[in-house]
Amino acid sequence: MAGENSCITSFKNSQNTNNGLVLEKERTVENHRYQCGACREDLFKIIAEFSTDCIYWINPDLTIGFVSTACKYITGFEAEEMRINPDFLKEITHPDDNEKYNKLCESVSQGISFYTDEFRIITKTGEINWIYLVSQSVYDDDDNFLGRYVCVRDITGVKNAFKDTGHNEKLVLQIYDEASVGYYQIYFDGTLKGANKIFLNMLGYNSKDDFNGINFEQYCVLDTKKREKFKEAILGQGREKDFESEWLKRDGSVIYLLETGRAVTSGTYSRPYYEGVVHDLTAGKIAEQAVIEAADERRKTEKLKSELLATISHEIRTPLNVIINFTRMIKNEFATLPKKELSDGFNIIEREVKRIDRTLNLIVEMSQLQSGTYDFNISEINLIDDVFIPIYDEYYDIAAEKGMEFVLTNESADKTIYADRHSVMQIFTQLVDNAFKYTKSCKVEMILHAAQPKQIIAEVIDTGMGITKEYIPHLFSMFSQEDNSYSRMFEGTGLGLAVVKKYCEINDAEIEVESGKEQGTRFILTFKK
Repeated sequence: MAGENSCITSFKNSQNTNNGLVLEKERTVENHRYQCGACREDLFKIIAEFSTDCIYWINPDLTIGFVSTACKYITGFEAEEMRINPDFLKEITHPDDNEKYNKLCESVSQGISFYTDEFRIITKTGEINWIYLVSQSVYDDDDNFLGRYVCVRDITGVKNAFKDTGHNEKLVLQIYDEASVGYYQIYFDGTLKGANKIFLNMLGYNSKDDFNGINFEQYCVLDTKKREKFKEAILGQGREKDFESEWLKRDGSVIYLLETGRAVTSGTYSRPYYEGVVHDLTAGKIAEQAVIEAADERRKTEKLKSELLATISHEIRTPLNVIINFTRMIKNEFATLPKKELSDGFNIIEREVKRIDRTLNLIVEMSQLQSGTYDFNISEINLIDDVFIPIYDEYYDIAAEKGMEFVLTNESADKTIYADRHSVMQIFTQLVDNAFKYTKSCKVEMILHAAQPKQIIAEVIDTGMGITKEYIPHLFSMFSQEDNSYSRMFEGTGLGLAVVKKYCEINDAEIEVESGKEQGTRFILTFKK
């Protein structure tokens, strides 16, 4: 085929051309044609070039990637003139319709996926024509935005036909059939005057004759009171745009339509009626309802999860507190006895109970962060007095037991930040606890650096086993673990560093990692002033 995509040609040439495999080869080529992005793009261009509408493609960066040659017949401009000028539609829009063009731009900037309107343009030869424009956002299977498809149709004939409706009624219906949109004419008493095939098919009917002797509105419109308000607006203002309504199909199912209607009260007809252009919104409404239902289910699940965690927290923490208190009391009773094994046993019980308690705290806190129920309170915090020194006092004995050096260094005169006190305390506690877990000897250090303009920088450094370069990008993911690595907090919960990352985010702080296997680890935290 002339103009065939080069990858298809190459693909065909590489296939076995034995007679017995010709059919399979053609199927394979056809499958490739739909899977290959370049082939789909070529197919789009071929279809667009055969259309009598002006079809063009807007890239995500707002440049124009393609314009069909039909633009010349609608605007008078060559396709290349249009393609190199992203503002061409703005420049040819009639001054009286600039507001409509601005609404189109607003819909794009607000991320509205589907937009339609009709307005006037001034062609290259100075003629004033009416166009009907459809703008549609396009996404791939992974919901990545690919660009916008725009179709421009010349409806000047339709508009001219409205000037003499009585003379051109059949022409109007025919034009709207070709425009691929629904169109109706309804007397104000509810009787159907006329409709194109597309509108009738939307409702599941084949002909206007199906409604002879029947009040069309009462039979097909779901909410007749809402319909009366629509007609009142048309009579009062002459026109009503983007009116959403619910209709009953022939099979009893409900469809959702978007209507733009206007009153026809003059001309050769003595009996006034209104006419409308309609678009079927049913698919979008169903999808929207599915999203709402999914959100409701998600909220119910989050509520159940929070209630479950609250119950677990209470039922586990209460006996844990009893165990901790009685263990300390018994330990004090036996403190004077010279039995090292007994003392070590009490230390193990106390350490393991604390491990369970901290694990439980991590689970509850991550749940609060994920569900958005964490109670965030900003206050003034002195990083040295309120955070570093309490952590230093808590872990000093652990360092001594391991024969390690634990250093607190302050190089900054300015030690104040405004943040959530609990979460900041948790950030440094988790990092220091990790450092002691995975450092067998040498040193753990907390440093507060000299304040930078509008920043305070702190570091937690250890000389432990470190983290492989390949694993660092996954370090802060929930439940992510590297065997025998720094990230395995509390023997494998995989939550500690994920909580740290979340707490940094809610405090508008940045966290960076520098490490290598057997090279120690450095966490760098930057707080904004």
